[in-house]
Amino acid sequence: MTENSILFIASEGKRGMKIQDVLLEGVDGKVDFVRVESLFDALRTLQERSFDLIVVDLALPDSDGIGAVKHLKQDAPHTPLIALCPAEERELGVNAVRNGAHDFFCHEDLDVAAFRKSVASALASGEKEAAHSGANRRTNVRFPVRLAVNYQALEHPFFSGTAVSETLNISSKGLLFATSHPLQPGQLLQVSVDWPARLENEIPLKLVAEGRVIRVVDGQAAVRIDKYEFRTRRVRPAEPASGTK
Repeated sequence: MTENSILFIASEGKRGMKIQDVLLEGVDGKVDFVRVESLFDALRTLQERSFDLIVVDLALPDSDGIGAVKHLKQDAPHTPLIALCPAEERELGVNAVRNGAHDFFCHEDLDVAAFRKSVASALASGEKEAAHSGANRRTNVRFPVRLAVNYQALEHPFFSGTAVSETLNISSKGLLFATSHPLQPGQLLQVSVDWPARLENEIPLKLVAEGRVIRVVDGQAAVRIDKYEFRTRRVRPAEPASGTK
C-alpha cells in the first residue's frame, strides 16, 4: 500500500484541526502525517527528513505569510506545497502560487472535494518530478549541523561567549548547544545561531532567541526559548588569497 508523507504547518485552533481531519481522511493509502505549529519547527523538521507534500497555513506566529512559502521552497524545492489563507487575504494565496506553491485555498470557503483533489494532484506531480529528475526526496542533502553559536547574558553578571556545536538541537521550546563557559541554571541569555537556510537563496539568516538556562551537563547547555525571531545577518567578504593583487 502506498504511503504518503505530509508535513502540515498550522498554529493551534479549530481551522487547523479541520484541515488535519480532511487530510487524514482524504488521502489514498497510508499517511505519514507530521504537524508542527510554527515555521521554525517546520524548517527544523525539514533538516531531519523530507516529505511528499507540505500544507502550510500562512497565518503563522513566526512568519509574515509569503515569507513562509519562500523559506519552505528554499529548504524543500522539489516538494509540492499547498497554501492556506484567510478569505480576506486571498491575494496572499495568489502570491504564494507565484512563489512556487502548487495551489492555495481559503479557510472560510474551503471546498473539501476540490482541496482533496488538489492534494492528490500535488502528490502525483511530486512523484512525476522525482521520477523525471532522478531525485528522491527522501534522500535530500541535509544541512550541516555544525553551526556557529553566539550568546550573551542579559542580566548581571554580564558575559558573552561563542561556540560551534555539532550537537545543536533546536525546537520551538528549547535549544541545546555545547559550551565551555560555566553557565548556571536560571541565567537569562540571548542566543544567536547562524541559520543554514538562506532567504530567497541569497540572504543569510540567523536565529535570535531569548530564554533561561535550564541545565548544564557535561558541557551541554539547555536553554528554554521564551521568544525568538529570524534576522538577516552580514557575511564578511572572503579575503583575497595571498599573492593576488
